[in-house]
Amino acid sequence: MGQVYMQLEMERFIELKRAEEENKKLREALEEIMEAEEPIMEGWETSVYEIARKALGGEAHE
Repeated sequence: MGQVYMQLEMERFIELKRAEEENKKLREALEEIMEAEEPIMEGWETSVYEIARKALGGEAHE
């Protein structure tokens, strides 16, 4: 029983590490999008910039 539990815990740990790596890649991609779409002036945000900012946890101006 203990060995089965340890195997399940190891599988969950591996899945968590994969998810963390994927999250990091997606965050980096969103940051690159925000950099590329950075507005020249306040109020000139593109919809792509707003979506990326929202996805990163920022407030979007609507």
